Amino acid sequence: MSGVIPTIPRTHRVRTSDGFWRRRSGLVVPAVMLAIGVALIIGTITMTVPANTAPPGPQLFPAIIAVAVIVLAVLLAVDILRRPEPVDVADAGATDDDADVDDEALLAAVEGREPEAPAVRPRSNLWAMLGAVGTVVVFIAALTPLGWLLSGAFLFWGIARALGSRRPVFDIFLSLAISALVQIAFSGGLGLNLPPGILEGLF
Repeated sequence: MSGVIPTIPRTHRVRTSDGFWRRRSGLVVPAVMLAIGVALIIGTITMTVPANTAPPGPQLFPAIIAVAVIVLAVLLAVDILRRPEPVDVADAGATDDDADVDDEALLAAVEGREPEAPAVRPRSNLWAMLGAVGTVVVFIAALTPLGWLLSGAFLFWGIARALGSRRPVFDIFLSLAISALVQIAFSGGLGLNLPPGILEGLF
């Protein structure tokens, strides 16, 4: 014996409900994605396309997006069904004062091995979600008066900020470049003119 008393990590565990839907609440996300995909398909099918439109036409791009959204929704749903939230999770916000002794950590300390890290409960980022939703709302309201180039650039910039990007100047130039590329792809590749807004007549 070396005389060194092993320290025992203390972890506060929280037991979640064993209900099917309680451990698979993440299915809300693929359900919303599936609804969006179906709405895109309906909108694409019912789209009025002029008879003189050259192929591939304005229905190609939304059809690709709709199929991609539905495929991602199905894959995400399958992953959530196969790997639901664990019953025992660690409370990331717990302190040592209210922590309970973890049996696994005690056993690992006695055996001289590293304890298995407990699963951490995922936490939602409310401010990121509100930022993304607010960006989309502003984009929809500004699309017609400002035009695609500016409103689309704001959309990409706002979503990047909501997802945690902290390079505003770089994001502005990158967003303008992506917005311009999308406008070129729509006008040159699909023959579909996006709203010019206040920039009408400049390009």
